[in-house]
Amino acid sequence: MSVSKKMSDIDIFLKLKSGNTKAFELIYHKYWSKLFDQAYKRLADEEIVKEFIQELFTELWQNREVIQIHTSISSYLHQALKFKIYNYYKLQQVQDRYRQFVYEQHGPHSTNNLTEERINYIDLHQALKKSIEKLPNQTRRAYKLKQEGGLTYPEIAAVLKISTSTVEKHIIKALKVIRKELKHFIWLLFTILLK
Repeated sequence: MSVSKKMSDIDIFLKLKSGNTKAFELIYHKYWSKLFDQAYKRLADEEIVKEFIQELFTELWQNREVIQIHTSISSYLHQALKFKIYNYYKLQQVQDRYRQFVYEQHGPHSTNNLTEERINYIDLHQALKKSIEKLPNQTRRAYKLKQEGGLTYPEIAAVLKISTSTVEKHIIKALKVIRKELKHFIWLLFTILLK
């Protein structure tokens, strides 16, 4: 199973899906710098950008058998990176609201409370991430497209090639699972998100 730079993206992707490491390396070397440039323009933080791209390629390899690419590898990777950046900004906004909440509750001199609250927040974030990863593949994809990508149900339906009602069922299922997984954090969620 040889891989050549002259092969089309779709052929290279098919080799990748079958576990060909040369195809993965080719994709990695072809797109790494382009993805870095895209992310660095938006984030201007080299370490975070490198971390995002590493995550992106790790996920590409781990999920290669189930990933569906309908346009090109390039557009898939750029869109996936865009979702990561969007999610990062969204998380920053939640953290800012949370810090403001802690400040209002405990005042500027309450560093012990702030440290404890920050630990609680980190625990919540990790638990949320784990609960999302536990979702079935199609449900997880629908949820991420909605929450991280900001897509509407019809847009998600088009991406996943399923009906809008099926998208709705996936989102309901995801929220039910996440709610159950995070039941111990529910008070923290309310104070952060409903503020």
